[in-house]
Amino acid sequence: MSERTKVVSMKEAIEDYVRDGDTVYMGGFIQQQPFAAAHEIIRQGIKNLTISMSAGLILADQLVGAGTVKRLITAFTWNPLPAKAHCFERALIKGTPHEIELEEYSILALALGYFAGALDLPYVATKTILGSGFDWQSSKSGVNNRLVFHRSPINGERVCLIPPMKHDVGIVQVQRSDPYGNAQSWGMEGDTKYGLQSCGKIIICAEEIVPTEIIMRDPNRTIIPGCRVAAVVEEPWGAHPAPVAGYYDIDWQYYALYERRTRSEQGFQDFLQKWVYGVKDRREYLSLLGLERINELKAERFECHPVSYGKFAQHLEVR
Repeated sequence: MSERTKVVSMKEAIEDYVRDGDTVYMGGFIQQQPFAAAHEIIRQGIKNLTISMSAGLILADQLVGAGTVKRLITAFTWNPLPAKAHCFERALIKGTPHEIELEEYSILALALGYFAGALDLPYVATKTILGSGFDWQSSKSGVNNRLVFHRSPINGERVCLIPPMKHDVGIVQVQRSDPYGNAQSWGMEGDTKYGLQSCGKIIICAEEIVPTEIIMRDPNRTIIPGCRVAAVVEEPWGAHPAPVAGYYDIDWQYYALYERRTRSEQGFQDFLQKWVYGVKDRREYLSLLGLERINELKAERFECHPVSYGKFAQHLEVR
């Protein structure tokens, strides 16, 4: 790592900050999911992870199928076609490649758990999931959560107490960051801001690294300050096949291909060999994807109307 910046390669970031047995928050809600980082975790053979992400989708499915996951904390895991997430289903029903523990919440309940973790609260009280079917701590299926139902000491109403979600490491793909980790994001944010703030160490994967002056010109888009970030990785197309607002669209063809190829365990292993183990980094992955497909997915440039933050003179005299 440079003495002046936090910029490292993806391989270095995962080697230095993700350990066997860690609880890892994977940021991004539908968009901005850190697939490149997840593939590097798989390549490095890291095991026994607790993976926490509200929209599991096929990123969680790949981690489960590769045998890296011991426990999955999520609101849902499926292929957004829509279709099944086959590795996730095999792990729950057949214990293939091994059994996993599932901790399940609603999307809002999990986001509130991240909020509680970010603010170091003992819990967040809510009524959002009363009567929804989550009114239990465990079910016959073996699906568990850590929700507690209680009476409010203020008015006696029944409330749900959501525990804080805390993580050893947080990883997200963002649009841009400066070399020090001041990271900016826009589009559908979901729970990412509070999810990252609930992490001990943070790895920022960015479509591009830009000068700090650019970050300072639009400060409201900064979702995490550099002082909280351990490593910055410049990884264009690091969220593919998920989209990144302003950069590239969702790759529905990839999701369809993945669904077909992973219906069997052998099919998933073949897929993993081609798209993860068969490439050493994201550059080789993009070569496999092909320039034609990359150009098809690139976003047409569409900028929002600029606003003025104002330059104010500093008045020290009191008249």
